[in-house]
Amino acid sequence: MRLVQRLLISHSLLTAILLGAAGFAVVALVRMTSLLTEIREEHLSKVQEEEAVHQAAWGVEVAARHAILACERDSNAGPEVALSLKESLRQLELLLSHHGDAIQPSIRNSAEDYRDYARYVSEENTCTRLFDPELRQKRLIWDENLTDAWITIVRSLLQEVLKREAEAYAIGATAIGVGSIFGALAMFAAWGVARWMARGVTRPLELLATQAQQVGQGNFAPIEPVGGPLEVQELASELERTRARLAEIDHLKDAFVASVSHDLRTPLTRLRAALGLMADGTTGPLNAQQRRVIDLARSACEREIRLVSALLDMSRVKSGKALRREAGCLLDDVLLRALEDMQGEAEEAGVQLELEKEGPLSPASLDAALIERTVANLLGNAIRVSSRGQKVRMLRTVTQEGPPGHTASGTWARVVVRDEGPGVRPEVRNRLFEHFFTSPVGNTANPPGIGLGLPLAREMMRAHGGDVAFLDEPGPGAAFALWIPLEGPASLRYAPEATPSASPDARSPE
Repeated sequence: MRLVQRLLISHSLLTAILLGAAGFAVVALVRMTSLLTEIREEHLSKVQEEEAVHQAAWGVEVAARHAILACERDSNAGPEVALSLKESLRQLELLLSHHGDAIQPSIRNSAEDYRDYARYVSEENTCTRLFDPELRQKRLIWDENLTDAWITIVRSLLQEVLKREAEAYAIGATAIGVGSIFGALAMFAAWGVARWMARGVTRPLELLATQAQQVGQGNFAPIEPVGGPLEVQELASELERTRARLAEIDHLKDAFVASVSHDLRTPLTRLRAALGLMADGTTGPLNAQQRRVIDLARSACEREIRLVSALLDMSRVKSGKALRREAGCLLDDVLLRALEDMQGEAEEAGVQLELEKEGPLSPASLDAALIERTVANLLGNAIRVSSRGQKVRMLRTVTQEGPPGHTASGTWARVVVRDEGPGVRPEVRNRLFEHFFTSPVGNTANPPGIGLGLPLAREMMRAHGGDVAFLDEPGPGAAFALWIPLEGPASLRYAPEATPSASPDARSPE
């Protein structure tokens, strides 16, 4: 499924929830509007008709009162007041004819009483009939009945309005409750969609980013397949093609380095032998100046041989060839030989080397040449970053704790090489074990090397099932620790092989 389809599904889900909430709100508004319409059409319109009849009946009452006053002032005003009563009577009769059956009986009966009264009084002897005590008493009763009927109508209308108001409040409360449910559902859906998108998009991208970082650091293991949208899977496929191409190039590079190193080792070995013969006086006596030149040449030749040997060791370890284990090897002897190999370089730099040992060691099956090369690399780095008069200390201990992240149990030899130099800058600590990575250290004028010592040391130790790590400890200088398993299985990438110990000059393959 492509990313646009995932986004479409997620947005459609949220849109459906919002439309559902909006639809329910519209239904609630329609119901409330229908209540208002019902009150207006069924009740208010009827009340308006009853009000018109009530006003017409009350108009007859008012006309009768005015007529009585007029007759009291002038006993001959009967015809005039009769006309006034007939005018009010016509209005009342017209309304009763139109709305008589639709209005309430109480209002209709009172209005009919007033109608009959107006007809009777306006026929003849208007003033005499107006002053009739019996009719005046009846008018008071009709007035009370008309007033009571109107109060009843208003009260009924008020009750109906309150009833509809309660229904409207109930609809509003239901709308709020359903809206709250839809809101909670929308929040839950948004959380679920975000989690689904995160699991389907961000997690594969994070995995690809991690694997791309590993490829950038030189780990060319196959890219693990990832899920997620097709775009992410296509990106993973492209990254796998890039990794395969880089792995091929890296293999060609290693093959080239191994071939060149092998071709260089033979002439360098012959050159070292020739310089040794000249230094021994086999070709004739040497004066002091010539001996000095020969010593410089032998020192440069030894450095080149160590470089070529390191390249060959790296090629052998990376190619997965079996370790050349030596049964009954004493680790302390290997450490001492590495210290002696680097003694000349240390004396030339004015640096003192020290070896401390804690705890007894039993013989183990080790590749003495690779371990010696590893320790020599660490000592060489420490010597190069040290100033004259400083010390490089090597401490060997025995521990039951393996390197960080290692879960295998057993006995380990832990060797720590510590210098008194300027230390390692924080910004380069994560790149210390990258192949061919170099960085100037402090203000030293010594060249930083070619960046193979630490990577090769780690490869060699991992070939034994151990590891090399930088120790982030307070204090001056830098410290590197290597762990060597003294018992238990070695790394599964390399098969154990017990062979006789090689001579110092042949510890690296040609």
